[in-house]
Amino acid sequence: MSDRIFGIYGASGLGREVRELARIIDKREGGRWEDFIFIDDGDVPEEVSGVRVYKYDAAKEAFGGRLEVIVAIGEPSIREKLYGKLSADGIGSPTLIHPDVYIPESTKVGKGVVIQPGCFISCNLTIDDYVFMQPHANTGHDDHLMEGCMVSAFGNIGGLVTLGKYSYIGMSAAVKECVTIGDDSVVGMGSVVYKDVPDGVMVLGNPARPISSTGDKRVFGGSH
Repeated sequence: MSDRIFGIYGASGLGREVRELARIIDKREGGRWEDFIFIDDGDVPEEVSGVRVYKYDAAKEAFGGRLEVIVAIGEPSIREKLYGKLSADGIGSPTLIHPDVYIPESTKVGKGVVIQPGCFISCNLTIDDYVFMQPHANTGHDDHLMEGCMVSAFGNIGGLVTLGKYSYIGMSAAVKECVTIGDDSVVGMGSVVYKDVPDGVMVLGNPARPISSTGDKRVFGGSH
């Protein structure tokens, strides 16, 4: 039996979804973790869905080197900040891939990656650390998903696409082949992207057009 403690940073909806994925993996692997906890520094109950909630410093003190953590918060700026804190404190992040998702041998997957059920992962991809793919997101061949980017549910990414660091692809959005999405950029829900998107830009529509900058690196206007 493992003595590892799996911490899920964020006790809201996305955190509960990650916990369910981790439970499936834990059961398939015969006990990958001793226990699950939520980590949340906000004003939240002591327990969520039967799982104890700790403040970050309290979790570090209680579990020390046994702790590994996934950031289950959708806001890219918060994800980037928290993964930086975890890295500075020497806390690792497990990779969580739903057992029914096939990963080709030619595809490279980093640490702290989350791939939810129903995703299609094509060949010759590079998936960097902390990438998050929600259910039924699809990739094309030879894509590069850079650190911390998120592809929301039913997002479709063509071949030879680059998604920049901590970029965000909204639900049911599509990105044409050979397109680059810049660092910290956002593709709005249902948008269709035909051309490169610079760093720090939010695009929306079909065809997707810039509507604002993401200078404050916020997508939702609050934590999720």
